[in-house]
Amino acid sequence: MSEDAKRPIEEQELQTKPTRASSGKSSSPTVSKFILILGGVVAVLLLVVNNSVMVDSLVRDISTLDSTYKATRFQNDSLQAELKKLSSAERITRVASERLGLTYSSQTIEQIEIDKGTLDKAEQQDARDTTK
Repeated sequence: MSEDAKRPIEEQELQTKPTRASSGKSSSPTVSKFILILGGVVAVLLLVVNNSVMVDSLVRDISTLDSTYKATRFQNDSLQAELKKLSSAERITRVASERLGLTYSSQTIEQIEIDKGTLDKAEQQDARDTTK
């Protein structure tokens, strides 16, 4: 009998089968590369999803601001129209006469013009007179 035949069968199987340590070393770089690539793909997908969520949030914010702007613009236009209506000369005259009993005077109003130098002299003279 050969020497191989004398050895137990289990021992022969161990010699013919590659061990885990030796097979792990040859496939380890492949597994590492796969895990690294998978991690990179996951990171890119997370960035894309995060970007999509941020863009969606910004679109909602813009939509909200746009509707707020339109409502404010409409209110501003309405208030401008109301201001124009309330400040018309005809309305002021009517309210003054109806509510306050005011009427136009039949007297002629005279207007005088005074230059700044004359006004300053008059104010100084008035200040001197009141201190005496």
